[in-house]
Amino acid sequence: MLTSRCGLRILSKLGYRAKSFIKGYPSSLKFCTPVSSASRYYCIKPEGSLDTLDYEPSTSKLFDNIDYDLITGGDEETLSKLKRLILEIDLLYESGEQIPSHLKIDQWQSLLQLSSRSSRMKQLRYLFLIEKKKENRIVRKLEKRAERLERYENEPKNDHIEYGLMRNSMFHRIYEKQMNSLYNYRLCEAMLYGQDILIDCSYDGHMSLKEQTNCAKQLLLMWSYNRTHKDPFNIIFCNVNKESTVFKCLSKTIPTIDDPTFPLNYTKQSYLDLYPREKLVYLTPHCNEELKEYNYDDVYIIGAMVDKMKVEPLSLAKGKRDKIRMAKLPLDLYLDWKQGTKNLTINQMIMIMADLKINNNWVEALKHIPRRKLLEVDAYQRGHIGNNQRISAKRIREDFRRNSVYNLLIKK
Repeated sequence: MLTSRCGLRILSKLGYRAKSFIKGYPSSLKFCTPVSSASRYYCIKPEGSLDTLDYEPSTSKLFDNIDYDLITGGDEETLSKLKRLILEIDLLYESGEQIPSHLKIDQWQSLLQLSSRSSRMKQLRYLFLIEKKKENRIVRKLEKRAERLERYENEPKNDHIEYGLMRNSMFHRIYEKQMNSLYNYRLCEAMLYGQDILIDCSYDGHMSLKEQTNCAKQLLLMWSYNRTHKDPFNIIFCNVNKESTVFKCLSKTIPTIDDPTFPLNYTKQSYLDLYPREKLVYLTPHCNEELKEYNYDDVYIIGAMVDKMKVEPLSLAKGKRDKIRMAKLPLDLYLDWKQGTKNLTINQMIMIMADLKINNNWVEALKHIPRRKLLEVDAYQRGHIGNNQRISAKRIREDFRRNSVYNLLIKK
């Protein structure tokens, strides 16, 4: 109410200067016409109905070639909502907000699902930052290429053979296609002879839109790490809904996911339909039973869920409902926590389980925990495990320096 009164006072001071502003809009939207008997501007209802709003705002200059049929699916109510959204984005752009220059069809649909204006502004700001990161990445790539070419041209020319980048080499180049073929062969071998691990994709209704997109990224990181591991899992996605946001985001990043030769298994069936109940073990951080060692006869289940906003024991409830065994990682036994929750991401769970499968060594497997969550030194002592076997952020950093070229880089 206060903002509307202030707007009316400003318009009353402007007087007839607003006529030039009104002429820029189409005749179907007649508003803010002056009334001689009062010093205010009142809105007049347009001739057409608001449901059939034919107003095309100036944002069409920013977002060209908007396919209304693909975005709305031919729904009139969604179409009117989309046009109001375009008008809102136009006002945000005119006020100097961070608005991306192009929006895809799925991005328009995700914006239409958001109910509040603040959530739409956050989503637009996020898309704007993603767009600028891509532009800056391209610019940096071109700058590095120009510097490399300039350095190569300014170097003195020699008659003898030179080895190095953009010169001769005694080795054959290994292309990315050959590496992908090797990784896919490992995954196909794991499908035949490897250990199975299940990813439960039935938590789409318990996550927000941002959490669903984050879950799809974690699933992609999990799959990419597993294919490069020396002993990969046979990952099976169960309870998959192909119309869910998580699967759509995952299939967008992996466009060949439906090819028959692609090494990835997913099914809409439940894990109870695939394996006997006594072999299943659900990994959840909310239960009391700890996983002492890796059992090669069990089939472990990891829930595909990201719960940053609200932490609820959904996996515990599902394990109890399905009457299967449950276990959690012994994090308190081997780690000194500094901050953050003990809920790990999906790709971190695969990293830990893949290394644990090799030699059943928790100290080596739990080094995939982020160092920011651990203390620099041992905070307290425990009687059942020695101090030299405890994992801290300092130990992870020292092992990284010892087993890498970190010291060589520092010397240079």
